[in-house]
Amino acid sequence: MADRIALGVMARAASDGRGKTRLTRALGIGDGADLRRAILLDTLEAVRPVRRVERILLFTPDDARNEIAALGPAPAHIMAQRGETLGERLQNGFEDIFARGYDAAGLIGSDLPTLPAGHVEQGIEMLMRHPDPLVLGPAEDGGYYFIGLRRPHPEIFQGIAWGTAGVLDETLAAAARTSVSVTLIPAWYDVDSVLDLERALGADETTPGTARHLRAWAVRRKGS
Repeated sequence: MADRIALGVMARAASDGRGKTRLTRALGIGDGADLRRAILLDTLEAVRPVRRVERILLFTPDDARNEIAALGPAPAHIMAQRGETLGERLQNGFEDIFARGYDAAGLIGSDLPTLPAGHVEQGIEMLMRHPDPLVLGPAEDGGYYFIGLRRPHPEIFQGIAWGTAGVLDETLAAAARTSVSVTLIPAWYDVDSVLDLERALGADETTPGTARHLRAWAVRRKGS
């Protein structure tokens, strides 16, 4: 029987004003729901070509199930995130996915509108090469945009200063104290700042993972 591999997207509903506050403040656009929705839709499109995986949307806040489900196309599962900190939500996300019988899982954020699908496929490939791996895709801000495991490892999420430039290094240090085999895949960037947004809007339109919805948002904003 073939391995069951999950690719989970940690998605915050666009209607939740707690998302991308630094970016929306810098742009002076108030609520910013349209921007958050565009980034999320582009992220989902970017990973749609990834092969061998069943897609899962892990959403927050708890009352956003219908909004997330309406994004389409339907993933294998829609699951509420559990936990207060990012570390708790990641740890619980893996535990909830493995409880559904998956043999391996990778998680990404929802602010990766230009992410090459090939990066994620490389992460999945590395994930399946070892019996107990930790696969990380470094983010250019010092965190990571992809994390993959084949069984829960709660210790990897303990004692991390989430939201800082030290997340990747601290995670690697935590992994060094365990039995996991660590592999890094190519780095990428998420959209947290105006410079990140400009970079995404300038991405090559002929390549997969381009920010189609984000460009449409920019056109609407320019015309308003």
